[in-house]
Amino acid sequence: MVGPGSSVAAPGGFVDTSAFNRLRNDFVKSPRARLAAALGSAAASVAYLALLFLLYLFVDLLVWKGEVPGYAELRPGRKAAFAEEWAARSAEDRAEAVKRLGLPEASAARVAAVELKRPPTPTEWELRWRAGAYLALRDRANQEAADTYLPEVPGPDASDPATRPQLGLLSLVARERDRWTGRFAGWLARWNGWAWRPGANGTANDTYLAGLFIFALGLALVRGVLLNAVAYAAALATLEAVTRLRRAIYFHIFRLGSLAVRTSGPAEAAGLVTGQVEAVREAIEASFTAPFRHPVLLVLLVVLILGINVWLAVTFVLFAMLAWLIGGQVAAYFRREARAGTRQAESALALLRESMGLMRLVKCYQMDRFNQSRVERQIAQAGRAGWRRYRGEALAQPMLVAVALVAAVGLLFLAARAVLSGDLTAPGMAVMAVALVSLAGPVAGWVDARRKFSRGAEAADAIFEFLDRKGEAAEAADAEFLPALTGRIEFRGVSLIETGTGRRLLDDVSFAVPAGGKVAVVGSDPTETHALVYLLPRFLDPTAGEIRIEDKNIRWVTHESLRAQVAVVMQDDLVFTDTVANNIKCGDPGYTLPQVIEAAKLAHAHQFVERLPQGYETVVGGDGVSLTPGQRFRVALARALLRDPNVLVLEEPFGPVDEDTLALLDDTLERVGPGRTIFFLAHRLSTLRSVHRVFLLRGGKLEAAGSHRDLWQNNDQYRRLQVLADATDETAALSASD
Repeated sequence: MVGPGSSVAAPGGFVDTSAFNRLRNDFVKSPRARLAAALGSAAASVAYLALLFLLYLFVDLLVWKGEVPGYAELRPGRKAAFAEEWAARSAEDRAEAVKRLGLPEASAARVAAVELKRPPTPTEWELRWRAGAYLALRDRANQEAADTYLPEVPGPDASDPATRPQLGLLSLVARERDRWTGRFAGWLARWNGWAWRPGANGTANDTYLAGLFIFALGLALVRGVLLNAVAYAAALATLEAVTRLRRAIYFHIFRLGSLAVRTSGPAEAAGLVTGQVEAVREAIEASFTAPFRHPVLLVLLVVLILGINVWLAVTFVLFAMLAWLIGGQVAAYFRREARAGTRQAESALALLRESMGLMRLVKCYQMDRFNQSRVERQIAQAGRAGWRRYRGEALAQPMLVAVALVAAVGLLFLAARAVLSGDLTAPGMAVMAVALVSLAGPVAGWVDARRKFSRGAEAADAIFEFLDRKGEAAEAADAEFLPALTGRIEFRGVSLIETGTGRRLLDDVSFAVPAGGKVAVVGSDPTETHALVYLLPRFLDPTAGEIRIEDKNIRWVTHESLRAQVAVVMQDDLVFTDTVANNIKCGDPGYTLPQVIEAAKLAHAHQFVERLPQGYETVVGGDGVSLTPGQRFRVALARALLRDPNVLVLEEPFGPVDEDTLALLDDTLERVGPGRTIFFLAHRLSTLRSVHRVFLLRGGKLEAAGSHRDLWQNNDQYRRLQVLADATDETAALSASD
């Protein structure tokens, strides 16, 4: 698990996760979900391990059919081990077990003895083995299990193996009594008599097999429920955290007026709310499950593999290292070759495209042979680079697979040798194979979780860099109400430094606009003109100086009373995805539909709105009906006029806007302009001619102020701006007419 102050590996090194831990501590408020995820993940891992043990029991049943083998079927090593086991038994145990065989007294004495004048006969060894199985079942399971086994055993001279009793789980207990699997199976047999008691047909295998199936089905269902419960708890807690995080980012946007200055500002916040928060969501969700599920399952599988056969497990680790050292490194080499070939191919193809585009030059200057030579050389370079790329892509994966297969074949050979020598059972081999394959799951899951942690840490850094920015336009605790504008708006020595970049957008700007005045703000840098008008509704505050309305510093008035008087219509915020009615009234129930329609009529939007499929209830915007630029602007203008503001900040439409829309806009402004103070971010010459004053910004300073005629005659910079504006208007008009 990633702890405070720790780091996670990233492709380029290590990423500090302190920001991610801070985010998790601040926004994840579900300790129960974390505990449930930990317990559920651990329980699911244990359930999977239990399924593997059931697989062991199932394969063992298929191989041995619930029968205890005879002594003659044992391998030499197992016979020697049994001889030591028999000799270590107490005389009382040996005598009791032999007595259960029902032998004559003389024969029983010879079978029970440890030292004889002559070697025991095969029959005596067989009887000893059966007596030993009886004692093992008594010790590992219980007396009933031992008594069930012994009366069912045929005589030592029986030649038909089909007469052997089928006792289900007791076969494993008797055969592997000196291994941990036999001891654990004995514990199970002690409490589960159904796994070995013969049924009406004389065999316990049918009941035993059905029980294994039922238990496996139950464990699979339990594991599935646990994993789903963990995923549900993690998703619920993650969703709550992400909701809090997105809400925090949303509210912080209001405290950061600097976001309004640049067009990229809202896009930055939107990117945080979507892309970066999504990366954090994946990391938080992984932190609920990955630190518990994958390591626990990995440890349990390793313990199981070591418990089955230590040396084979060590051999597997060595083979895995060999596969990584040889196959992994060779595959990495070919992948590097593929990347290098891709870069070379892209460079060669770029030159080839350039040569193909020189046809006019070639014909004009008779460069046929020269250019053909260049093209041939570039085609050859592209071919060599392509071969390098294809070779790398084609050989990387097969090389790794080939080395892995060679290692797997070698491991399979060693496992088969271990089975034949008696060091490993066939069920053990099957379970080890499944466990080894299962290791890929937690390893891949942990690698994926580390990748998510890395991305989440980087995203958390970006989010906290945003959330730690200081808000610039907070409302004062004792802010007063701003009365209606009747005097003037005054900028006094206003300077503004852009947060983050340190760039000076405004530098000691001073001017005054009387109530009802019409002014235009122009400049070569839209960021500067936007910054100036965004100061009016206090989207941000000046770094120095002040703005006064009715001789009140707007820093000390309430946001509500200020923004009730100032309406802003900017090109980046014309419509949003909702009905036309909600776009105009912004969802405010205080405005009625007749008022909305009246504002739309005033903005010349009513006619086209009536022609929409559902009229004012038509959804427009990104996921709705598409509107033309002129229609979007008229909807935004209706939104502003509905509030009847004293001050209107209006960025004129630019781009492909038809002449009819511009004429309608002029008519609207002519009707609503009297008695209203209007700040234009002007793009049209007709607007500049109609306003009372034009303010020219250059390098953040107020370079000139006056009428359009005065500035045209006396300011070179203003004339250059108008020439560029006229060219842009002509291009836009042509686009609109097309």
